[in-house]
Amino acid sequence: MSISSLRLLSNVIAQAVDTFEGAYARAGVEFPLLDEAYDPADPSEVLRSDPAVEAASMNLVAAAAQITAVARQPVVTALVSGHAFQNLVGLHAKEIAAPSRADPGLIARILRLLASHHIFLEVSPDVFANNKISSTLDKGKPSAVLFEKPEDRLNGTTGSAALLEFLGDECFKSASQLGDALLDPEGEQNPMTRAFQLKEPMFNWFTRPENRSRSNRFDLAMHGTAASEPIELIHKGYDWSQWAAGSVVVDVGGGLGTTSMEVARKYPGLKIVNQDLAPTIENAKAHWMQHFPAHVEKKMVELQVHDFFQPQPVKNADIFMLRHVIHDWSDEKAIVILRHLRDAAKPTTQIVVVENVVPLASPAGASQDSSVSHIPGAVVPQSPPAPLLSNRGVAMAMLYYYDITIHNLIGGSNRTLQALIKVFKKSGWELVRIHRCPGPEGKCHIVGVPI
Repeated sequence: MSISSLRLLSNVIAQAVDTFEGAYARAGVEFPLLDEAYDPADPSEVLRSDPAVEAASMNLVAAAAQITAVARQPVVTALVSGHAFQNLVGLHAKEIAAPSRADPGLIARILRLLASHHIFLEVSPDVFANNKISSTLDKGKPSAVLFEKPEDRLNGTTGSAALLEFLGDECFKSASQLGDALLDPEGEQNPMTRAFQLKEPMFNWFTRPENRSRSNRFDLAMHGTAASEPIELIHKGYDWSQWAAGSVVVDVGGGLGTTSMEVARKYPGLKIVNQDLAPTIENAKAHWMQHFPAHVEKKMVELQVHDFFQPQPVKNADIFMLRHVIHDWSDEKAIVILRHLRDAAKPTTQIVVVENVVPLASPAGASQDSSVSHIPGAVVPQSPPAPLLSNRGVAMAMLYYYDITIHNLIGGSNRTLQALIKVFKKSGWELVRIHRCPGPEGKCHIVGVPI
């Protein structure tokens, strides 16, 4: 990369800063400070969701990461990346030492590592305070309560802390086995099976009584992923209003039913069938009674125990919705899931898969696949400025981290558009439209109809 390319990257950063300053000046609010606690209702935080601000943020993050990768010594970059697995979550060193009986010196060192990545703030030697990033993980309970009843520590939280615990436990332990599995083609190929000596898939393992706390944590973590997306995003793609009152929406593998609940709030005439395994459905019953009891009392929601690898029991569905389900499974297993839905579908049934369509990491401006141009929404409408990668590089890295994570856990895969078309076709569905939700994260509502 030439010096002129470095200048282009710096220009992208400068243009993004100009966009930030202009948007916040027009709104009459200050840009949020990193050293303050996070408040999602703060007008300065709400403004981050403005489409222009979101796009500028993605460009800035991508350009900053790319210019760092170019400017820093390659060996240093490789070593920093190689140590990424050590990013743990801690609390104030003096507070955590007594109840956990941990070494306060080691806790301080861990917190200092996090503070170096702008997670926590070291206000004086070995004294740490929350900042905007670390405060998003606050469970909102005194530490004494957390240690007194650890099994209840996550109840009533947003799910962010549960998600991070899940990443630090099942996900990171499984990731440690990826290299061994990759280099042992004749051996066990699933890293989580290797890490935990499993004899069954992760979701079945979660149903065991001794893993109830893991199952609860996973449910809350998945609720947290829904909470991390603007809840109205489910209305910013697929047109739910096309369906008359009484139409049946089956939320396949829906967890607590967070997404279908949001659909039902706006369209209360829709009948919801939320399906998942037994322990999750038990949690879902309490979740619906707490957050949308009216739909339960009107018998407009059925919380149904169902394994989606078995034949689909609902034969009158107008919509089968699968949010973050298909990417959990290999092509072979995803086809089984979708084939069961196809076998139960009416001629007018539609399938709505809520997932990301994985973009390629080619340079910005590279030609797109013309073979899919006939599918509405298939072609990405706008590429980032050169010399950024077309997928915005590090700014979209979470999507690719998640791809490898679901491979490690259950052999799943985030898919490119061509891969999705292939899976749909082999299971009896035609991919007919992609609704690209607003925002740079790439969330899509992928619509299929029976072949």
